[in-house]
Amino acid sequence: MGKRSSRRQFLQGAGTAGGALALGLTAAPALEASAASPAQAPAPAAPASKAARLRELLKRPGLLVAPEAYTVIAGKLAEARGFDAIYIGGNMMSLTYLGAPDWGVITTTEMVEFGGRIAREVSIPAIVDADQAGETSLNVFRTTQLYERAGIAGMHIEDSRNPKKMETWSGPGGPSTTDLQPVEQMRERIEAAVDARENPDFVIIGRTVAPDVATVIRRGVAFADAGADVVMNILTGFTADEINRIAREIPVPLLGIGVPKSLLANTRMKVNIYPNIVSVPVVALCDAIFAELKENGEVSPRAPLTPEVLARITNTTTYSELAKRWLATQ
Repeated sequence: MGKRSSRRQFLQGAGTAGGALALGLTAAPALEASAASPAQAPAPAAPASKAARLRELLKRPGLLVAPEAYTVIAGKLAEARGFDAIYIGGNMMSLTYLGAPDWGVITTTEMVEFGGRIAREVSIPAIVDADQAGETSLNVFRTTQLYERAGIAGMHIEDSRNPKKMETWSGPGGPSTTDLQPVEQMRERIEAAVDARENPDFVIIGRTVAPDVATVIRRGVAFADAGADVVMNILTGFTADEINRIAREIPVPLLGIGVPKSLLANTRMKVNIYPNIVSVPVVALCDAIFAELKENGEVSPRAPLTPEVLARITNTTTYSELAKRWLATQ
């Protein structure tokens, strides 16, 4: 392992363990191992890829909860709070990166840069939105390679037809549903993604935006048959029995979006992601603070992160020690 790689892993491990301590959680094994003397420490095993860890989480009993991480700091805080994975959604990326609606305005290149930067700086796997992953199956092939090489553990590809959401959000009197791509076209796109991945553990998620149970099942089965590792649907408005039927009839794990807690105890859903739970309130808070400053000429104090938590999440101690070491040699 090269020095650069080792330093990155050291920083990630130290930051994760330190953040956990600062938040009152159990110290992570990585910190304990780093404290051992070289003579006592066993030879380190090659770390599992984040994609492999995500795949293991999908096999583990119980529900995998992945909160939104709209920045690197949000991702580190989620990790320190004990979450096993994070989610980076297209809506959030378009909002915070461009200040634009989730209409497919953000490009694949921008999504890879944004999502990859967050994914690489945490030790837990990141699931990242890829929208339709491009106009054609050739685009999907290349998009998959870019996502995987960016350090992302899994990506989801949706079956809404381009232009994304323009007809859905076109205003009063406009259509309220999104046209779906033909099933065979989505099968081909998923097959392209499966063919493109270099690490077989990289997780391909097929998302259908279909609003009814029968269509979700029909498309979910087709996506799984094409090689999707997970099938995703918002599951809004479905009962626990309907979610269980979907999960039972689709032969791969089912991922939902912000499914209410009241339904989770009685369903076989495997993953629940929580998009926009941080980024949207943060935007509202930003507006409230600016309005207060404009109106009053000052803002009332608001509680920040404690210095200890902020220092540990940002790896301040680690960077300080590295600076001392390297400055001494100059």
